[in-house]
Amino acid sequence: MRVAVVGWTSLWCIALFACGGSSGSADRAERSGDTAGLADARTLTCASLQVASGAIGSGQTVQGLHTQTLSGTQDRWAEYVEFFPGTSATCTYALPADVGVADVVAAEVGLNYRGPTRSQMRWLFEAWDYVAGAWVLVGDNTFAQSWRWTATSLALTSPQRFVSGGPVKLRYRTTSTADASLLDLLVVRIQVAASDAGTPGDAGTPTDAGTSSDAGTGTDAGTPVSWEGIHSFTYQLTNYPQGKLDTIANSKFDLAIVDLSRDGYDDWFTAAEITALKAKGKQVLAYFEIGAIEEYRPEWSQVPEDLKLGPVGGWPDEQYVKYWDERWWPIVQGRLDQALAAGFTGCYLDMVVTYEEIPANAAGTNRADLARKMVALLARINQYAKARNPAFKVMPQNSPELVDDPAYLPAIDGLGMEDMYWSDDTPCDMGWCAENRANAARVRAAGKLVLSTDYAVQAAHIADAYTRSRAAGFVPYVSVRALDRMTVNAGWDPQ
Repeated sequence: MRVAVVGWTSLWCIALFACGGSSGSADRAERSGDTAGLADARTLTCASLQVASGAIGSGQTVQGLHTQTLSGTQDRWAEYVEFFPGTSATCTYALPADVGVADVVAAEVGLNYRGPTRSQMRWLFEAWDYVAGAWVLVGDNTFAQSWRWTATSLALTSPQRFVSGGPVKLRYRTTSTADASLLDLLVVRIQVAASDAGTPGDAGTPTDAGTSSDAGTGTDAGTPVSWEGIHSFTYQLTNYPQGKLDTIANSKFDLAIVDLSRDGYDDWFTAAEITALKAKGKQVLAYFEIGAIEEYRPEWSQVPEDLKLGPVGGWPDEQYVKYWDERWWPIVQGRLDQALAAGFTGCYLDMVVTYEEIPANAAGTNRADLARKMVALLARINQYAKARNPAFKVMPQNSPELVDDPAYLPAIDGLGMEDMYWSDDTPCDMGWCAENRANAARVRAAGKLVLSTDYAVQAAHIADAYTRSRAAGFVPYVSVRALDRMTVNAGWDPQ
């Protein structure tokens, strides 16, 4: 049993963060293409640049921040703005005349940076919060490679607070005098109510991800599934008191994520037990993995050795698998059949991150193809389950960047995310954290339920996670990483 820790980055990438490297995966480390995280976004450009301290390059103008034109180590003076050491500068971005404050449902900062890594010198991106009357941190140069153009997007969560009193204001600054930095792009992208990500049915068709003879009909995967009344949830995978679900049943949570079995092996939760939970007004999702397998699972002996791809980092009793191999499907199908037979509301699918953590050529192709193969598996799961129960929900965990694949949204009914704001009481403030939040916001904008699970025990951190998650439109839960108990956070969870 494994709880995924990373977002879209691989474990290899986390090692790069420690060295001041890029936040990208092995074969997309330099992200100099289109990095917009919002669908159908409108781009706002900097109207004025005011330098409060320090200086910018001689003869350079705000026009250098309007479009992204540089990559690698290109150096064309007129196409970027150089910010000297110790500089603090503010850009303003006016909303279009036809967009009101209430129309802005999501926003992000788009940028292209060249300069020192964060370990060498920290540059901050801040936004003016009209509600708080203060500058708030949006992100920093964690994502960047050393002196190579690196593009990314940073989410502006709860965007109306940044537009409620005037134009969007972004401040770019450093207190260090170590070095200069360059920006080839600094824009604000907004998503307005009239041009959001659309409804679940317009994100593509199930046939995009491939077909299967037992996958059901093509219309199943695009059928919206109601999540009415879900304002709270709990997530417990082991250590059920007396092996029963009574504690969860007697709680006031709206939704529960539990393992398929009480012992992690084959002591399955029964239809009577799941029915009893549902009778208390709860929806119940069955947890299992689709990109890896643990040694103690009953199907372990059924998985051919050549289907295994080595141990998952930090979890020696767990192996990645060739999830695209047809021989893996019977394992997944068996778990779906168990969940359907027990009457679970749906399934909660872990180890989607396998596609980005295994070697890029594991399927003899590349990382993009591995991503498509994972989306195809999700689509097949969705089609198979809905052919048997049209109301059955499919919710993958982590890897929200798969939203870029047009087949992804029709294949899911929601998304579960870990480490959105706090990881074991450590703030999630690296580049991939902001990117995960931005991509999760895109999933939410498409009408899908997004659950956020953070790991913290300190009261201030718990409060921060609940506040920020709810402001973003997500449903939050904070517990311990072991997920071996039902945590009720006083003042935040229903009691």
